[in-house]
Order: sequence, then structure tokens, then C-alpha cells
Amino acid sequence: MASSHRADSPSRTNRSRREFLIRSAAACAAGSSLLHLSSQALWATHPVLAARETAQGFLTSLSSQQRSMAQIDFKDKKRSEWHFIPMETRKGLPLREMSDTQRTAAMGLMAAILSESGFRRAVDIMAYEAILLELEGPSQAKRRDYQKFYFAVYGNPEPNSDWGVSVEGHHLSINMTYQGDKIVDSTPQFFGVNPARLLKDFETPDPLQSGSKTKYTSGTRLLLPEEQAAYELLGSLSKEQQSKTIFDAESPADIQWAGEPQPKNDKPVGIQATGLQAEQKAKLKAILDAYFSTMPQAVAQERWQIVDKAGMDQIHFGWAGGTDPKDQHFIRIQGPTFIAELCNYQTDPQGTKANHIHSVWRDLGGDFNLPIGSN
Repeated sequence: MASSHRADSPSRTNRSRREFLIRSAAACAAGSSLLHLSSQALWATHPVLAARETAQGFLTSLSSQQRSMAQIDFKDKKRSEWHFIPMETRKGLPLREMSDTQRTAAMGLMAAILSESGFRRAVDIMAYEAILLELEGPSQAKRRDYQKFYFAVYGNPEPNSDWGVSVEGHHLSINMTYQGDKIVDSTPQFFGVNPARLLKDFETPDPLQSGSKTKYTSGTRLLLPEEQAAYELLGSLSKEQQSKTIFDAESPADIQWAGEPQPKNDKPVGIQATGLQAEQKAKLKAILDAYFSTMPQAVAQERWQIVDKAGMDQIHFGWAGGTDPKDQHFIRIQGPTFIAELCNYQTDPQGTKANHIHSVWRDLGGDFNLPIGSN
């Protein structure tokens, strides 16, 4: 069975599927209190409970050998080892080594730690590995595997414990840290996509349902919201403002500190928000909203509180590379507490320049709820 898909507008079917996955994952945990909760907005009203119950359910579904791979000590340095490049292996248990029931539990865990749109984006990124395999050929089958995404739980997901979750593979790294029933960090947050814009239609296996297919139509752009919002702000700037914003005529080849445990608090680049007009500041906020939209509502709200406390006027918007969407370009938004970057530099498998995006959000107080310098 094949279904059409638009990445920017999740359907009611997708929402129902997501709720089913969350409940199925929670049901794996004996005596799950989540099953007795109201069905309304489960993941929004009880985000940490949903994450904790689904993490428990995922672990319960595993054999002892699988659990030894999937559950890692909270203080293990592996927790802060992250990357988004294709790798032979990585921390955690991959989807391809799970049964259908276990994959359902894993996907339910991922659904619980992301927003609806973030979950849909993560699933699409997984499916895009099948697109890359089609474009690059069967010799890349081991490298381009839509089930080569790894799930890990750190520590014991209990009310009074420090614990965490990571979901990672090519072009995806989601890292959540909890203290009991509180989310204390949600970074690094990384999404990537290749091709950034599809140049033809594709049909891929559906990572959510064995035997099903998903259709992606020509022109689909998975990371459209943050890139488009940045272009809208850039286009609204005067020549004088653009001269302050564009800090380099050439785009760097990638985001900074890729795979490093912590970011560096470098000097900001670009135009400071004090130099923007009110409507331009609203466009700057729209970029942040695009980054926040993939996270649970509780995370988005807390991020806004942190940004507002530090001061919107302290944020810098920087640009490197060309200003035409077909040109290689790099975007950096930096405030006292965070740094966000989007790099569209690399060529896709079809030879199209600037059609391969890396996008990241990092915590300048320290990713993984670890102070910078502690790794």
C-alpha cells in the first residue's frame, strides 16, 4: 500500500499513527499508567511522562542482549558522542536488528520525544536513505539503509533519576536529557537532508509500517521552514543591513563543531537584532520558531523563556555565501544562550550544487546538560 506525502503538512492519519505508536510503546511497560490517561493531546499534556513510559516500554520489549546495546549508563561518555555522517556502527540498537514489535516501540519512543512535525521530519529523513540508495546505486546498500538508525536510553527512566534518550543515524541526531520528570536539555538537535529539494518523484519503504510505501513528490523540501524563514529575513534587509549581515562572500563547507561534544562560544557574526526594524525582528523570531517546532511544546516554551530572558536584541543574524537559493549558503543565528546554523553547501547525488542541508541547534550553556569543558 502506497500513500502520498507532503512533508510540510502532517495528515490526520499521521497524527493517529503517532498516537498509536506512543501508546503501543507505553503498553510494553508493565502496568503503564499512560494507558489510563485521556486520549487528548497525550504527548503535549504529559510530555515527560510519555517519554518515560515509552522509554520503559522500549527497553521492556528487548531481549537481554539487545538491552545491553540499547541501555547505556547515564555517566558513560558515549552519551555525548554524536554525529550525523554515515557510520559503520554507532551507540545504541539499530532498527534493522529489531522485530516489528520492537520497531513499533522504538518509533513510539521517538514520537514521544519530538513534536508531531519533528516526528514526521525524522521519519522522512529515515526514508530518504532509500532515495539516496536509488540515486547512488546498489553498491551503497550497506551505507544507505533506512533502518540504520540507532536508539539508546541512558540510565534508568524513573521519576527520581537522571536519564536520557538519543535517536541517531545519517542526517539525524536527537538528544534529550531528563532529571526525573523534567526535561533539562534537548541538544544537540540536528536534522539534515539530501537532496534538499527533490528533482523527481520517489517511492520508498515506509519506516513506520513494514510492507508499506510512501510517495515523495518532485519539489518536496523537508527543511523548508527554517531556510525559507531565513531567506525572508534576508530579503527584507536594506543594502546597509545586508552589508552588516553577510560576513563572508564564500560559504563554509559545513556547520561548525560537527560531532564535537560541545559548541564553542565564539564571537557572534552578522547584524545584531538592535539593527532590525520591528517587522524584521518578527521574521527573526520566525526562524527560531521553525527550529523550535520540531520539539515538544514544553521544550519550545522553555527555549523561548531562555531567549527572552537573555534578550532578543542580543541575537545576531549572520550570512555567508550567495543570496540566491541556488547558491551555496550558510546561516548562523547566535544569542547569549544558543547557536543555530544551517549550511546548504554540498552537491546532491545528481550533481546539483547547494542541494544538501545540515541544520543544527546547540546550547551555549552546554549540550547534554553538561557544562562546556566537562567532556
